[in-house]
Amino acid sequence: MSLFTAIDSKFQADSNGSIATKQFLLACREILPIFDTLGPVVFAPVKKDIAGNVDRLWDKMMTDTEKYILLFNIVEAEMTDGTHTGTHSCTRGLLWLKRALEFIFIFLDNVLKGEQDLVKCAHAAYDNSLRKYHGWIVRGVFSVAVRAVPYYSDFMKSLKKSEITDEEVLGHMKDSNEALKCTIDEINKYYAAKGLNFEDTV
Repeated sequence: MSLFTAIDSKFQADSNGSIATKQFLLACREILPIFDTLGPVVFAPVKKDIAGNVDRLWDKMMTDTEKYILLFNIVEAEMTDGTHTGTHSCTRGLLWLKRALEFIFIFLDNVLKGEQDLVKCAHAAYDNSLRKYHGWIVRGVFSVAVRAVPYYSDFMKSLKKSEITDEEVLGHMKDSNEALKCTIDEINKYYAAKGLNFEDTV
């Protein structure tokens, strides 16, 4: 067993691109421990930010679980109300959540491609997901965080929940990352079609 197979809720999008809200948010919560394997202290702000956006969407879902059974229904409702551009909107929350998931995907994708220098993996992931949306202060915080990632061997060890090989862990990682990519792709397609890729920086 690994961190990836220990997860109960998996990322999943159906054949027409729909994403079940509850399943998605539970999967986001369950993937958070990946940041503990990278550095529980330095990545704590990232983990907190993700958890905050998950909670924002969860609270909205719970106001009408039938209406918001599908993730994009939340965004559609905000667009109808004209509240989707607000700083604390769920539309923006999902956008930031998606960017954080892209960081995770790209990081793990580089590991799967054979890169064992995790600092390089983290830099590549950050540069291709979150960096352009961060101001210089936040970039500085991330610069410190990515330099603090563990050695490859320690990282792999932290992903194991039982006596399994690195190859088995990588297999689990690959399956999980493929599912994550499908979900990210659907969110990207939806946001592009609706013109919701706000480029404000923080």
